[in-house]
Amino acid sequence: MSFLSDPPLSPVRTDHQIRLALAPEAGPLDLPALFGNDRPVELEIGTGKGRFVVLAATAYPEVNFLGVEYAKRYLEQAVERAGKRGLTNVRLAHAEAAAFLRERLADGSLDAVHLYFPDPWPKKRHHKRRFVQPANLDQLVRVMKPGALFRAVTDHPGYAAWIADRLARHGGFADAGEEQVLWNLPGMGDHTALGVTNFEIKYRREGRPFHRFAWVRR
Repeated sequence: MSFLSDPPLSPVRTDHQIRLALAPEAGPLDLPALFGNDRPVELEIGTGKGRFVVLAATAYPEVNFLGVEYAKRYLEQAVERAGKRGLTNVRLAHAEAAAFLRERLADGSLDAVHLYFPDPWPKKRHHKRRFVQPANLDQLVRVMKPGALFRAVTDHPGYAAWIADRLARHGGFADAGEEQVLWNLPGMGDHTALGVTNFEIKYRREGRPFHRFAWVRR
């Protein structure tokens, strides 16, 4: 099965645009200058091989998608896939997510944030490495616009309970309600049945249950 059944590949590759070089100590990104427009910007934390960001950017050409991935080999696959499709509304950075939030994003610059199947760090001594921590939630509140959505999915029940508890106690977010729970995204059509990340496809085949969250920034 191909990565995407549509749209057809573009003859004009955009890899050079998509791969985002981060100059050391350059400060927050100027997102309108980066994308060449002032359209809404959504961030995916942990793009993996890029399935979600390519699907989303293809379905929503009027939205800009910014992705951050720490694993260089996955980032390069995502850049390749997006570049082959000639996408101009995607930028992907090789960076650690917490540092990227702190150092590279300006206040109120994001319209949505996506966190799909993050590393659950299941051992108790490693819980401090989980992305959903009060300090990172503080940063999300800072960089998200009021009313922006934070969507998350995990297959790990312990991390699901952790996410629910930390977000409920934080105070910067409110439950967005069932109507905002994931994958019912206009324009994605039949791709919703397959899953919009590689992890979701794999875990569906294994019969794992998913825990989905949608929170709105107060």
